[in-house]
Amino acid sequence: MTERLKLSDVEVVEIPWVEPVHTRDFPEIPEETYAQRVASLRARMEEQGLSHVVVYGDREHFANTRWLTGYDPRFEESLVIVGLSGKPRLLVGLEGLYYAAIAKGVDAELYDEFSLQGQPGKGRSLAEIFADCGLAAGSKVGLVGTKYRQTTEYAQSKLASDVPYYLVDVLAKTVGFENISDVTRWFTDTTDGLRIPLTVDEIARNEMINLMVYAGMRNAMDALKPGVTEAEISGKLNYDGSVPLSCHIVVSFGENVNLALNSPTNRELRLCDPLSVALGVWGANMARTGIAVHSEDEFGPEIADAMEKVFVPYFDMLLRWYGALHVGVKCGDVYEVVRDYMEDPFFQIALNAGHLIHYEEWINAPFVPGSEDVLQSGTMIQCDIIVPSTPPYPGVHTEDSLVVADAALRAELAEKYPEVWARIQKRRAMMEGLGYRLHEDVLPLCDLQGQVQPFMLNPTQVLRLKK
Repeated sequence: MTERLKLSDVEVVEIPWVEPVHTRDFPEIPEETYAQRVASLRARMEEQGLSHVVVYGDREHFANTRWLTGYDPRFEESLVIVGLSGKPRLLVGLEGLYYAAIAKGVDAELYDEFSLQGQPGKGRSLAEIFADCGLAAGSKVGLVGTKYRQTTEYAQSKLASDVPYYLVDVLAKTVGFENISDVTRWFTDTTDGLRIPLTVDEIARNEMINLMVYAGMRNAMDALKPGVTEAEISGKLNYDGSVPLSCHIVVSFGENVNLALNSPTNRELRLCDPLSVALGVWGANMARTGIAVHSEDEFGPEIADAMEKVFVPYFDMLLRWYGALHVGVKCGDVYEVVRDYMEDPFFQIALNAGHLIHYEEWINAPFVPGSEDVLQSGTMIQCDIIVPSTPPYPGVHTEDSLVVADAALRAELAEKYPEVWARIQKRRAMMEGLGYRLHEDVLPLCDLQGQVQPFMLNPTQVLRLKK
């Protein structure tokens, strides 16, 4: 077991805010990338003996559809039917039919059951559409939902899928129930999920989106002061809707922090309150939890040792976690470097030691004991170790985005997007100045990366290893 950091090993230093870079000129995903994604799916279909893959999506569970076609269902549901040849068929509701013009390389068709209730019916039945796509008795079909099963609870089930039953029922009547298998894991498995590795364009796009989120978070955190309301701070995030939210906006003070998922209210911030601020959109999520003080002098007598009990151990967790990351590492090995903290009852860590992120805020969390999953080059990860409050002590949470990339992907990024690459190198230098030892594969995307802020009313004061 690695010896834990002591209070005497750490100091508080001033890290001025990085000036936000304001841009909405995000790189687009080229159309040929979508063609390559369909080709990679078809290669796996042939390898596994499937004639078709059917991908379900809805407003919340849109990411697989978006990755494959560029289309995300907004009001309604959708279905993508992929055969071994020809254009995939994208089924949408009536309002989605207009938005489907955004999709790449597909034939879009109206399916009435996906339309909002009360809208006129014009299209064909699902059975007719399936037949037109070549689905027939004996076709071998892979079904893609949102979550694949990870426990043994459904081990005896013929099919365990979160795709709505009414769709599965028609599919089963068309091809035979025994010919359907759930292949959701093909998309989101950490080690070999098709949509886990980002392309160089996606890395650059998400880095720029992180700039936008950072600008809002900086503005909001700068405005924290006693008397301000949660709703007022939420307004400071400057969220403009140009990139859709991946989760609810979080601004919570005092007892509301314990609700975790609560929306901002008119609750006012008081000195020594716990507080949380978070903004997550497609491709970026930043969050901070701490305590509303200006300095250690404002810690109440019951938490006078909070630096030693909470903040320094948390900083130690991050130093270990970031230092363990690289392409090809077993995720169980990453867990091991923070195991003694993760399993310490005082910290009450119940969630995870980091997770993968993409369009959705959380795609998978492989950092668990004994995991044989390995990190692919291009994997985007959230540092998301959450220490809840252990009364009377405050909780702490420092959540930022990064990508692990091998030498070839790093070289491609540096050549195609030199400004992005330069910003990443500045972040690496900042983190190393705080005491982090990063593998060259680690690409920080956030201008607050790894900064532990014990005094949330003085957020440019952060922890650093003593030199």
